[in-house]
Amino acid sequence: MVSKQEHERTETGVSPENVRFSDIVPGIKFVCWMVVFLAPLLRWINGAAVTSDQFFIQVALFSVALAGAVVLRVVHLSQR
Repeated sequence: MVSKQEHERTETGVSPENVRFSDIVPGIKFVCWMVVFLAPLLRWINGAAVTSDQFFIQVALFSVALAGAVVLRVVHLSQR
């Protein structure tokens, strides 16, 4: 009988315990840049925020995504 860990290891090639942060950084960086690039499009489609809470969340999400994308890119360039 094959254990769940062995099954996951054979299907994905990597055990969940062996996943490092450096393995998922490219995916995180991609998501951050997509949020940055798609935010103006979504604002154009949905219109301006109706309440101050919505505006704060939109600005905070955009700012965190932009900062994360830039920081991850700078760290990637500095490691070369």
